[in-house]
Amino acid sequence: MSGTDTRPSDGAGARRVAAALAYLLACAAAAADPGDIVARRISAHVHLDGRLDDAAWAEAPVFSGFVESFPRAGVPASFRTEVRVVYDDETLYVGITCFDPEPGAIVRQLARRDGNPTADQVEIALDTGADGRTAYDFTVNAAGVLRDQLLFADVNATDSWDAVWDAAVSVDARGWSAEVAIPFHQLRFSSAPEQRWGILVRRTIPRTHQVLDSVPIPREANPVNAGGLVVSRFGRLEGLVELNPRQGLELLPYAATRASLRPQYSDPSRPGPRLLDPGLDVGLDLKTRIARRLTLTAALNPDFGQVETDQVIQNLSNAEPFFPEKRPFFLEGLDIFQPVGSEYGSPQQLFYSRRIGIDAPILGAAKVTGAVRPGLDLGVLDSLVMGAGNASLVPVGYGSADPGALAPYEERPDRRWRFHSTLPFHLGPEDALPAAHPVTTNYFAAVARQRLGGRTTAGATFTAATPLEPRCRRSEFATDADYAAAGCASHGGNAVGVDLTVPGDWGGFAQLEASQAVGGPPEGRTLQDGTVLRAGDLGYGGHLRAGKLGGEPWRFDVTYVYEDPRLDLNAVGFQPLSNYQWADLDVHYVRPSGFGPFHAFQVDYNLDLNWSADGTSLPRGVNTSLAASLQLPGYQTIGAKVALELPQYDTREIAGAGVPFERIGDVLAVLILKSDPNRRLQASGDVFAYRTLRRGPFAPRTGVGLDLTAYWRPHDRLETRLDVAYGRKPQGPRWIETLPDETAVFGDQDPEFLSVTVRQQLVFTPRLTAQLYAQLFTSAIRYGRDFYGASLPQRRRVSTSDLAPLAYPGAPGGHDAVANVNAVVRWEYRLGSTLYVVYTRSQRELPAQGAPAPTSVAPAGLFRGPTIETVLVKWAWWWET
Repeated sequence: MSGTDTRPSDGAGARRVAAALAYLLACAAAAADPGDIVARRISAHVHLDGRLDDAAWAEAPVFSGFVESFPRAGVPASFRTEVRVVYDDETLYVGITCFDPEPGAIVRQLARRDGNPTADQVEIALDTGADGRTAYDFTVNAAGVLRDQLLFADVNATDSWDAVWDAAVSVDARGWSAEVAIPFHQLRFSSAPEQRWGILVRRTIPRTHQVLDSVPIPREANPVNAGGLVVSRFGRLEGLVELNPRQGLELLPYAATRASLRPQYSDPSRPGPRLLDPGLDVGLDLKTRIARRLTLTAALNPDFGQVETDQVIQNLSNAEPFFPEKRPFFLEGLDIFQPVGSEYGSPQQLFYSRRIGIDAPILGAAKVTGAVRPGLDLGVLDSLVMGAGNASLVPVGYGSADPGALAPYEERPDRRWRFHSTLPFHLGPEDALPAAHPVTTNYFAAVARQRLGGRTTAGATFTAATPLEPRCRRSEFATDADYAAAGCASHGGNAVGVDLTVPGDWGGFAQLEASQAVGGPPEGRTLQDGTVLRAGDLGYGGHLRAGKLGGEPWRFDVTYVYEDPRLDLNAVGFQPLSNYQWADLDVHYVRPSGFGPFHAFQVDYNLDLNWSADGTSLPRGVNTSLAASLQLPGYQTIGAKVALELPQYDTREIAGAGVPFERIGDVLAVLILKSDPNRRLQASGDVFAYRTLRRGPFAPRTGVGLDLTAYWRPHDRLETRLDVAYGRKPQGPRWIETLPDETAVFGDQDPEFLSVTVRQQLVFTPRLTAQLYAQLFTSAIRYGRDFYGASLPQRRRVSTSDLAPLAYPGAPGGHDAVANVNAVVRWEYRLGSTLYVVYTRSQRELPAQGAPAPTSVAPAGLFRGPTIETVLVKWAWWWET
């Protein structure tokens, strides 16, 4: 589909009579329900130029019954908005006229596709399954910037979904208007001869902060995002008959060539010399409908070189941080793989797509998503990862030796280009491959969710990570002893879960799951809390949340989470904690529609009780917090939070020992400020003060920090975003290492970090943009002069009172500084086809050799450290049949 003319084919006489009859019935229905919009089949063509002056628009009924949802909920719209919907055999067209008495005041901020700048915009959401749960959402602003997202589970939204569609806008003396063209084959809907879809059209006017809707949606109706869309409250789109679009096959072949300049040696203390590694990749993405409501998406050797780098953070916990998915293939249809309650932060996620492709390139992947029948949604994904290793570094590359041990092998790099059957679509020098060949692994995930009645759903999920080979091969080692010492057993895991969701103001959700260990060494592998997991071991867990989740002013709910010590979802999923159970009570007083001169008000209280799940009921912590926020008449927001955290015993602190350690508590106070979000210069952030509690020999310590985000839009084509984060948060005693005599060593840890991130966007046109991302991150982890020890044998737990002064010769402090740069020029030279030019630079500080680590956060030695620079040119051509 492109912005060219589209003409429908002639139908039979009976078909036209049926269409006319359906149209008349729809008109009658629309007259009875002011929220309904009527579509009209057309014989004339539509030319996308943003002006609704084609003859086809004259045939369409006009809908103008908009109401204001914010800031004055429920009053008739003060800005007239007209909507017309027409369609032919292939495309649904939506024309929207936005009348404005001040056309010169219309905000026309530009951004790259899928950006969401502050601008006048219109949004069209279509519930094509008419199930009140899922909808496709299309947005175009007054500058012509396109954005699409998927609404799921009634109140959730993700911008991960992308479709090929088009729109054009025009500004004139009356205001502005938009023409939107959505190909039917980009949507999923039933084969019924007459369709009744849900629809909502929303207009946003930033200079007045007004939100106008075609059907009123109270701000409290969405418990996750106040004022967000709620699919079950949409109006109806009538008049769609005899839709039979072509099947549609989309192919997106690509070629990516890159040149990387990297250090020859992996030892970070030897940043030079550097080698130039050229490389070439080819691949293919494919999408087609295999049924009216099922879509097949596949990828062969997908390349994600244009994706922005993950932000560097300081992680002081012993749990893995969560990073959002950014890769296009996995974003498509990701909604059905989301766990129930993901909007509240799921503690147990059976499928975490970031697991795929971490250690090995993706050779191929395919997924099927959609509805098998009305009310039954399905998602199936299978992905095969494999790659090749640098044979000249084997077998030393399988060990965890100091990087200096690789130096003799790296002295004479193998610069030859070879074909590898496990990496068939990539060309590059041999020494650019990893030191050990990645394990060929198959990742599988399947989800099915059935609507039971009303909006209640039940679901089942199965995931599997199946290694297809050992981590290394006998032929790569000189002797059997060397092979055995390398620990070549690979491991994976299976998981299964069932879930139930009862949406509504009174409702909740629950999930039960089980995991099974696959592979690994015969003696088992030891988890961080000391649990030994052997092949075939089962683990169990679950979570639930129930209560009054929506409405106003009062909401409250209870949460319970259970994680068996042997529950391990991390082969394919995400499970940051283990051997854990906790119960939460949340009470909220919410006024999202505001009161008096204020636009919104909220108070939140939380009580969190934690204990172990191994049968000992070991106390894991008690936490409580109280927070409040208020949106002022000028649309600024102020808020505050106070919290008390008593973490008690942590089973993972002394890594692999299985002996819990008592952590100290703290008191936290936070002040939150946010300016008017619709100004060209805006800022938001918080500052906090932190005080540890006295425990044993450890005196209270004070910490401070801040998080700040600022936007500046000096011109419609420019946007600068600045993120600054600083923190100094004393931790009290933290484990450093366990000595050979099984004495655990602890030190009084005093960490500090500073992160500055800049994102600069320059938009030439909505289809040609340049974007710069740069982050400077530096951190220092210091310890007090004194160290402490505790002997572990025969101990069930270690408390702070058990710690005794210890003469420790080590210097456990650390320092890190990183500078990452990512610059992307994106040109959508034709609809769906893109050209990327990408420059990335990553630099890490030069290690302090033979000297204590720096104690300040100043980036000492950063620009003398090892650097990797890459230039990528990626060309993709979208082709449709």
